[in-house]
Amino acid sequence: MNSPTAQVAFDELLTADTLSALMRSTWTWDDRALRRDLAILLVDLDAVRAAAPDQNTAQVDTLRARAHASAARFVAAVLGPKLVADTGNPLRPSFLAEAVDPARFERAAATSFADARKAASEYVTEHTRELDYPAETEWLGLVASDGAKGLSRAMRGYGNSSSASPFFGSIGLAWQTLRAVIGDSTIADEYAEGLLSGRLSATLAAAEQTGSWDPAMVKTRVTETAEGWQITGIKQFVPATEGADVYLVIARSTAGPSLFAVPSSAPGLSVTHLDVIDPTRQLAQLELSSTPATLLGTEGAGGRLMLRAIDLATTALAAEQVGVIEKAMSLLARRSADLTDAPTSETRVAEVTLDHVAAAALWRRALAEDAAGSAGSSAAAAAAHVGCSAAAVRAATAAAELLGPSDETDAILRRALSGSLLFGGPALSHERLLERLGI
Repeated sequence: MNSPTAQVAFDELLTADTLSALMRSTWTWDDRALRRDLAILLVDLDAVRAAAPDQNTAQVDTLRARAHASAARFVAAVLGPKLVADTGNPLRPSFLAEAVDPARFERAAATSFADARKAASEYVTEHTRELDYPAETEWLGLVASDGAKGLSRAMRGYGNSSSASPFFGSIGLAWQTLRAVIGDSTIADEYAEGLLSGRLSATLAAAEQTGSWDPAMVKTRVTETAEGWQITGIKQFVPATEGADVYLVIARSTAGPSLFAVPSSAPGLSVTHLDVIDPTRQLAQLELSSTPATLLGTEGAGGRLMLRAIDLATTALAAEQVGVIEKAMSLLARRSADLTDAPTSETRVAEVTLDHVAAAALWRRALAEDAAGSAGSSAAAAAAHVGCSAAAVRAATAAAELLGPSDETDAILRRALSGSLLFGGPALSHERLLERLGI
């Protein structure tokens, strides 16, 4: 079973369609714990497949063997008693050999991880020594000249520097949302041009009490009066409000969720800064009471726009999270003499290299899928958010653990945590991925 041919055969079975069909065949498709396990497994498999074309390294081999071991355990959990005894499940024969012996993959993972561990220090040095992060003064120019690709370059530097700039809120959220406006986008285009020129600053107010970006959860109401549109409601977890000239607000009309522009000076608008764990990512609550607003795009198209906006936002955030991992690696390289308990430290650093390989692969795939206009771009963005969020938290935690408390380790850990939870946290992000895959 450890032959390359057998590994490829097993890997080909591990698709969203086949694994969800297996769950349906055992009536476990709505088991929330198994659904979360499925989402994590699919992300792990995606990371290996995205990295494999460019790399044949101990890190990729370890990630592949670990993903296959997780898959074997997942299949056994789904089949349950139908694995123990053949009662006619049509998919049991396809998975039987792997499900009863996950240890074969664990052995393969241990072997390749031993190689990754030996090469960890070299990997960290190689992947941090020559990285060129653009200066903050160049970020807008990168977006203006190279769109989403330029934005990702800027966001990678934004994460690596733990910048407190409103760049993500104004460009990663507001500008990208404006460019995705559905329907007449004349006013939206004018705002977008103002943001890229630096004449304006804006942010997006989409989430409410739950933190979810589900259009069905939008409770903020908007009504059309003789004087124009007026919004009433509360928006929470709104970034980059300090100095914002315009707030882009998702509110519900009789036609459904819609996008509106609200000037920061509008009457009936109040902004309350929230107590946050990450001082570099300020969040606020917006309260609107019959606040005048301008409709952007088509009334009722805000639901589709929210789905598109979060795909764009999480792809940009994935670049930030890769930058955070690289900051963790650079701290580990720079302060390697401070590390104690060498065997344990080598193991933890090797785990960080695995996280970097996986996160970078997921981010680049999401960026490429979106640039190509692929039908799978939404799923790729959702997978990048799940995988890069978890990887950034693990890498930042490892740096804080190995190097001890400091301003630098505290900053990257808080940035990693805030990014991983910004769009609702794992409970929502895993379901978002499965929804994008039609599961």
